Amino acid sequence: MTQETSADTELRDFVRFSAAVTGFSEFDLWGTGQAEAYHRTALEQVGPEAVRAAMAADPSAVHADPVVKSIIKLWYVGVWYRPEQAGRLDVAAWTAPGRSGAKPAVPEGGRDGEDGSSPPFVVSPDAYTEGLLWRAIGAHPSGAKAPGYGSWATPPAFEDHHEEEVR
Repeated sequence: MTQETSADTELRDFVRFSAAVTGFSEFDLWGTGQAEAYHRTALEQVGPEAVRAAMAADPSAVHADPVVKSIIKLWYVGVWYRPEQAGRLDVAAWTAPGRSGAKPAVPEGGRDGEDGSSPPFVVSPDAYTEGLLWRAIGAHPSGAKAPGYGSWATPPAFEDHHEEEVR
């Protein structure tokens, strides 16, 4: 029999909290294989106290907390956005002719990294393919998972089932 360490408890608490704020089950989050990497990233980027404070909040009322927004985006797209970037978009930079999509906001005082802060980054090699985004839209990451070549030629097919809330 093994003893659970405080690090194991913190990781389990992180996944439990993440399930509450992402809308996916703990089982789904563990199944991504990214729980340890995401927890470590959050701790390294904002510190243990900020992560604990975010997790201590009521999950139904945390949508305004920038650390929670960063954690949610991390699970969905596999990219760590600094809390001050998590809810902003630099629309002007990406609405110019020939540009499309959204790009994280450029912080006041300079471009990413010029002010000593870190730019958004992909957390691990598997983070993109394991992002919750793909499950949420009923698709697979293009070219990275089954069903493979040509799978984006037809619209995603959503599973028609009702999940009961697991507590």
